[in-house]
Amino acid sequence: ELAEYAMTLIGTVIYVPPRDEEPGKFVPFAGDASSTLVTALLDGTQGQSVRVFQCDEPDQCLNPSFQQLSLASAKAIRPRVALLIGNMVEAIRTDTAIGDTERELLQVASLPLYKILTVQAVFGRGMATDDRATLAEVASIDLLHAILERIISEAGRSMASFIAADEAKLALWRAQVAEVRSQLAHRQANGQARITAIVQIIEKTAMIENMLAASMSPSM
Repeated sequence: ELAEYAMTLIGTVIYVPPRDEEPGKFVPFAGDASSTLVTALLDGTQGQSVRVFQCDEPDQCLNPSFQQLSLASAKAIRPRVALLIGNMVEAIRTDTAIGDTERELLQVASLPLYKILTVQAVFGRGMATDDRATLAEVASIDLLHAILERIISEAGRSMASFIAADEAKLALWRAQVAEVRSQLAHRQANGQARITAIVQIIEKTAMIENMLAASMSPSM
């Protein structure tokens, strides 16, 4: 389900093979980089619906159509990331290993996520709710970037190996991908309140680390 939303976001190019007297052709589908679709991916559609590509069949998907679909919050990116962050906090508190899914999130996070959570948990009774929500916001954008980059990379490899590729049509798709990347970067860079909150989290973490270091004995 997330894949269909992601394909709608970046667009796609479908090659229709030749039939009888008709030559093969490339059919580009423009993406939708609107904030409405990005918000739906991050938070779900909140009881509403958005226009999304839906494949006619799971293998080739040569005749997708637009459908009004809804995405439950439980399947959206930000609530799932928040749950993973909660799992990490609990693992730190109980001194147990984190799971593979949590490790994958750490690999794409642009912030030192585990370090921040660890310092907060060691010093106090865990992370404040507002701090955790801010981390979930940033990590969600990071994860969305990673999902899109994986899809773009796979599509790019397929197109590069396709001898009959129509460069003009592919150029349209590449331009759309660049636009989506720009829109996501714009959303991440211009959230001034969120950026300020991130800086506060990092500064707070640094302060706690200094306090912890000062409270340790020289032998430690």
